[in-house]
Amino acid sequence: MFFKIIDTISETTGRLISCLVIILTLILSYEIVARYVFGAPTKWVFDTSYMLGGTFFLMGEAFTLKHKQHVRIDILYGRFSKRTRAAIDVFFYLVLFFPLWLGILYALIPYVAFSWEMGEKSMQGYWQPVIYPFKTVMPIGVGLFLLQGLAEFCRSLLILIKGEDALSQAKEA
Repeated sequence: MFFKIIDTISETTGRLISCLVIILTLILSYEIVARYVFGAPTKWVFDTSYMLGGTFFLMGEAFTLKHKQHVRIDILYGRFSKRTRAAIDVFFYLVLFFPLWLGILYALIPYVAFSWEMGEKSMQGYWQPVIYPFKTVMPIGVGLFLLQGLAEFCRSLLILIKGEDALSQAKEA
């Protein structure tokens, strides 16, 4: 049940957020036509595009982890047994993944809170839209990524301790 809930959250979020690619494509297409056909570039497309692209990237991390699509160097890893791969995964989740992403989440909370307090605006382009809603996406995306990481860690730990069959038994429960 634990795995199913987290996987459902990651799957649903990933599928919903993938719609941003369509919106981003339409916005960039509009800018190209406005700029090169009508000679009237927009003020807002640059800021909107990096906010949508960043949101897509951050909110899609958990979905990508769930589907094991993150870049991985598996010259040797793919040749190991499931139990050995689980041991490697457990080790790296504990040594790299959790410390790094928990540290990032810890740093993001005051960063985003300060942005809200000051009503921060973007200084990237001359349109200068409010940026704090976009910055709020950062800890949400990292939180979802950590949640999916926790599920993956628990799966690996279950395989390491109880063997390959334990995961299929956990799915049935």
